[in-house]
Amino acid sequence: MSEQLKPNTPMNNGICKLSFDFPIISNGGNDIWICQNKTEGTKAIKFWISRGFFESPQTYFIFTNDNETQKQYEEQIKAKPDYNWKLEKNWYRIMERD
Repeated sequence: MSEQLKPNTPMNNGICKLSFDFPIISNGGNDIWICQNKTEGTKAIKFWISRGFFESPQTYFIFTNDNETQKQYEEQIKAKPDYNWKLEKNWYRIMERD
């Protein structure tokens, strides 16, 4: 497969739909969210576990090699360890809830 990932629409700001040639790795239509730090060349890629429909929180598996983003997730883990944890180097499981 030589195609690059492309946003679903111009308005989706980094949300891409993986083709179903890939295994289903993200709930909600195999969409992923790619955030790139253009200055550092680092990325964060969010894989949805739950999309947050019907008042449920959004939950992700996240890969990031961005130091600032890692610090943010480490703080979320400290604040709410029942909902957030580090899986291994660069990988997190994060729930966005109030």
